[in-house]
Amino acid sequence: MTARPPVPPQATDLLAVFAHPDDEILCGAGCLALAARTGRQVTLVCATRGELGPIASPELATHETLAVVREGELRASAQALGIRDVRFLDLPDAGVDWAAPDAGTLAALVRIIRQGRPRAILTFGPDGLYGHSDHVAIGELTARARQLAADATAFPEQRAEGLAAFGAARLFFPVLTGAAIAQLLAGARAAGVPASLWGLGPEHFHVQASEITVRVDVSAVLDQKLAALRCHRTQLEPNNVLAHLTPALAHQFFATESFRCAEGRPGSPV
Repeated sequence: MTARPPVPPQATDLLAVFAHPDDEILCGAGCLALAARTGRQVTLVCATRGELGPIASPELATHETLAVVREGELRASAQALGIRDVRFLDLPDAGVDWAAPDAGTLAALVRIIRQGRPRAILTFGPDGLYGHSDHVAIGELTARARQLAADATAFPEQRAEGLAAFGAARLFFPVLTGAAIAQLLAGARAAGVPASLWGLGPEHFHVQASEITVRVDVSAVLDQKLAALRCHRTQLEPNNVLAHLTPALAHQFFATESFRCAEGRPGSPV
């Protein structure tokens, strides 16, 4: 039998895997934009289309159309960030954990890693940023996929297609601390703008500043990051602080991004 030729690589320098459209905003949009600006290939994978999310205003979407609208919002956000490769895993909102096995999500993520051979992967840590079950589930799946992608015995059908095992060097988790959220909300109140963040407060964010392994200055792409944020119109309810960012608040909250490396080693997603 003639061996199959290797599958052509779909090169990716930075792979980001999140749960919902708009997750990229709080989880490293600046790093994604910086990587894209410097010519690196960025792949953004979204597990769901966020069809159970809020709708900021009735003229933007209905519950029946929200999935399609939010897909469009994510694609517009990615364009603002300079990202050309956006993919969806087609999992249900609020159901990543139970739907992923039947959907073959783990194998799909292994395939994406083996095809792209990314230098770094960015996804949710075990805290899910603020404990969201979809965040936790997709983070666990991505971390497991990274391990299996490096195992030549895992998913042999992919090897038969010419996809070789590949070990991504770095896995990064975004970090928002309770102290940072408290400062954002206090700054909003001081500026006289709404101080709500989808009902989340400092008590929902449990990773400590001492666990951060790298902080990245993304002020050079702050305008892009804010433009990407504004693409997610359905999620920016009138009382959401992110819909009322003053220049000072934007610089304070959005100009630096924090991460922890899964192995605790030095390095940056960019």
